[in-house]
Amino acid sequence: MNIFCVGQNYAKHAKELGNEVPKDPIFFQKASSCLSTSDVIKIPRGREIHYELELVMIFGKSGKSIPKSEALNHISHWCLGLDLTDRERQNKRREKGLPWFDAKSFPGAAVITDRETVNWQKLEQDLWLTINGVEVQRGNVSNMVFDISTLISVLSEIVTFQDGDFLFTGTPSGVGPLHDGDELMLGLGDETKGSLHVTSS
Repeated sequence: MNIFCVGQNYAKHAKELGNEVPKDPIFFQKASSCLSTSDVIKIPRGREIHYELELVMIFGKSGKSIPKSEALNHISHWCLGLDLTDRERQNKRREKGLPWFDAKSFPGAAVITDRETVNWQKLEQDLWLTINGVEVQRGNVSNMVFDISTLISVLSEIVTFQDGDFLFTGTPSGVGPLHDGDELMLGLGDETKGSLHVTSS
């Protein structure tokens, strides 16, 4: 099982990080051991861990060099996810021109809600995240720089997708740090899909 991710796939998020909107998809990976279905997020004490809400695609069929017209046929399920990021560590690595894998891969850094059978019409609704009752992120697939079909097709020229692989499709603007005691709710449309509690250790 692989966890593939897309960076800066919402223009406002790229700008809030001080980056230009990418002309080509930016891909990176998280270690498979990062995956968490727990309702508790444990953040390492002394580290600045940011939340990034994402729509996550789950592959039900393997494939390589997938045409854009056939890309969505490889997706069987979806969920919401949090791509947790050690922002300070990521920025320091970037300043030195170094990879920032360790800023994205630590225990519990890929939080997901329950998987659901894919319904493309349903996924046209807004995804959202609240922290302590305050909405901090809201996005829609229509706001993506690169749509899901494009992401799948382009990445499949690089790797071979396997049944059960995950694709985190990018985060809307509004990212920020998590704190001990935070209560998070993730949702799509008018439905709450996950409720999470943050602790530090």
